[in-house]
Amino acid sequence: MSERRPRRAAQAVARHAARCRLHTLALRAIPLGLVLGGLATAPAAFAATPAADPGAAAASTTADAAKAYDIPAGPLGTALSNFAVQAGVSVQLDPHLVDGLNTRGLRGNYTVHGGFSALLAGSNLEIAQSTPGVWFVRPRSAQSAAADDASTLPAVTVAGQTDNAYGPTDGLVAKWSSTATKTGTPIVETPQSISVVTRDQMNQQNAQTLNAAVRYEAGVTPETRGSVATRYDMLNVRGFSADTYWNGLKQIGNGMYSTPQVDPYLMDRIEVLRGPTSVLYGQAQAGGLLNQESKLPTVTSTHELGVEFGNYRHQQLQADFSGPIAGDQHYLYRFTAIARQEDGQVESTRNERIAVAPSFTWRPDDKTSLTVYALYQRDPASTSYGSVPSVGTAIYDPLGTIARNFYDGEESFERFSRTQEALGLKFEHRLNDTWQVRSNARYYHISQDYRSVYGSGLEADGYTLDRASIASYEQLNSFAIDNQVEGNFSTGPVDHTVLAGFDYQHFGTNYATGYGSAPSINVFDPVYGADIDMPALTKTHATSNQYGIYAQDQLRYKKVLMTLGVRQDWANTTTRDVTDNGTPQWQNNHAFTWRGGLTYLFDNGVAPYFSYSESFAPQSGTDINGKAFDPERGHQYELGIKFQPKRYNALFTAAIFDLTRKNLLTTDLANPNYQTEAGEARSRGLELEAKLSLTKSLDVSASYTYLNTVYTKDNSGLQGKHLAAIPSNQASLWAYYTIHGGPLAGLSLGGGGRYTGATYSTDNSFEVRSFFLVDASLRYDLGYAIPRMKGAELYVNAQNLLNKTYVASCYYGNWCAYGYGRQVFAGMNYRW
Repeated sequence: MSERRPRRAAQAVARHAARCRLHTLALRAIPLGLVLGGLATAPAAFAATPAADPGAAAASTTADAAKAYDIPAGPLGTALSNFAVQAGVSVQLDPHLVDGLNTRGLRGNYTVHGGFSALLAGSNLEIAQSTPGVWFVRPRSAQSAAADDASTLPAVTVAGQTDNAYGPTDGLVAKWSSTATKTGTPIVETPQSISVVTRDQMNQQNAQTLNAAVRYEAGVTPETRGSVATRYDMLNVRGFSADTYWNGLKQIGNGMYSTPQVDPYLMDRIEVLRGPTSVLYGQAQAGGLLNQESKLPTVTSTHELGVEFGNYRHQQLQADFSGPIAGDQHYLYRFTAIARQEDGQVESTRNERIAVAPSFTWRPDDKTSLTVYALYQRDPASTSYGSVPSVGTAIYDPLGTIARNFYDGEESFERFSRTQEALGLKFEHRLNDTWQVRSNARYYHISQDYRSVYGSGLEADGYTLDRASIASYEQLNSFAIDNQVEGNFSTGPVDHTVLAGFDYQHFGTNYATGYGSAPSINVFDPVYGADIDMPALTKTHATSNQYGIYAQDQLRYKKVLMTLGVRQDWANTTTRDVTDNGTPQWQNNHAFTWRGGLTYLFDNGVAPYFSYSESFAPQSGTDINGKAFDPERGHQYELGIKFQPKRYNALFTAAIFDLTRKNLLTTDLANPNYQTEAGEARSRGLELEAKLSLTKSLDVSASYTYLNTVYTKDNSGLQGKHLAAIPSNQASLWAYYTIHGGPLAGLSLGGGGRYTGATYSTDNSFEVRSFFLVDASLRYDLGYAIPRMKGAELYVNAQNLLNKTYVASCYYGNWCAYGYGRQVFAGMNYRW
């Protein structure tokens, strides 16, 4: 962040202070909330002017009598403005210093200096006084930092660290989230379990899929289809399926196989919200959701180019550029792109991708922002969607072990080609100090061509694999919009953050799908090249709409926080067999859901909480009487504790929960050819997670998960059995250390381990063995050795460093999937 620090006398500061008030309306590029009430904003050159005698100025404030203040959490610029109004003083600053920063607010008795300092806590900024009644914000000086370090040990605040609920976070420790409440709330104040995977963590671990990005998060079981299904983000949260969101809107994929997937390189953060989420998001899976937040335009100019190579003939290029357009901070841009090609771990398969994500932000004034973003992602190929039999992999076979790269398909028939295009917008406008409105909308298109030969069952001889074929051609269009109004006000001693919204989701899809036969194959000595007939295709058209209204109130009384939310949804789906010109089948559902939570904030950063939340998900089909199935319902009780230390940068979370899914479809015992809504499944467990930046050199992430997932009601023989592919125990540890001094300065070393306990097959007839995997990272900043190479970085990452062969899961019947073998990536990034 650039700074201009000309030397001026304190008298010049006083002369210009009044004139700066007249300039306020001209400073159109100042961030939201900096030009409110009595805020006097100076030009950059003036705002950064040091006080004539900061020490004396600070001393003078100590004599000021403390008075009561009430400043809500939110954007730092707005909070500083509100405090200045209540204190009857003026505050001056370079607006770029607070752009994108938030504060927890304050309530209580403070002096002027103490109040400003409390609002700026953790921002790497400080307050100083120029003349009586005139204060200014500046970057925290080295002298102040040293004094703070001497009085508060250990000193572990990372210089320049930023944390933003709606954007990037420096380091591994994110303390704000927008996903859990849609209001931008500190994680410690959120009465539901949530984790944030930051951009820095993804870079350290070189995560190239969504599954890889969340491998170290508590409660998440990634890669439930092992290494083969890279075309889909297949994972579970708390033992159940979870939805994927992008920039706060659901990734709608309700065709046969046309499911959205956006490359993680395009993201600034990934937020994992555990448990039912319907009160804010409508129809949803009970496990939770993963919200991926895009890299969007920034005020500070950034540029990155990178190249990467690896085993499996991996090759990758990436680029990321952002900043003001022609130096005008009314207009910001970002352009992010990645191109990748590599062989799949399964023989005869390949991954190919090119993704481009441009975005543009217009900020006409300090109260308004409009961001438009787009995506074009082309996946001409995406490994295999096949499997391996359980015998010879998870179960001992005297004939031998099936190779990890075994391919159950036919290369001449295999095809997966997907094109995704999206256009979205994010709009926000602050009406006044109390109210603001937001709108978030996106159009999404998927075009997909899929053909495959797959294994359908192993013969009794132990080596002959029966096979079948499938073909599907799909077009899917979806639209989603979420309109919100947020208010921050008080009623007596109670503070409120109120949210109300209306959202709408629509999708329409046309798909032609067919199934056929294919010759069998020997799993130990496969011979390929068989002629595969194209299956006969059935054409289907389907549309769906969901309307929802919701309201939420986050109440604060002293140290007690209560979160209450309610929602009503209406959903309908129409499906028609176009081939036979069939009669449309209608499905109409409506559901009321609610959430409640209670949190107590201790002064030392400990925050115990309790919450209840609900979900619903429509189900297609009818029972024997022609009655449409009721939606699946989920409800969860969660008791937890969060700890955000005051003396070092860390966040610790612990939660126990009881999560139940009801109305699951199962066999109708009286009519076995039909289904009924008599099924039920339950997940109970414990999650522990810690993210720490112990010093400016060391980052640590650790987690442990215990899950007990069972079918509590079922008519097909699963009652009392464990859910397939869900381990009872998971644990992970990641550490990353950067050397800043000495002959090895610029070198970073990272390492981690991931343990996944034993899992069950669908009918619990056998177990899949546990496994432990090791990851490692080595990076070097060339600028330390060669100053002219400042910004250039070399790196090597290894995932499953020891190249362990393991079965990731057996997820359906006797179908299983091997996990990733060793992946090694080496590359260079250049940033300026």
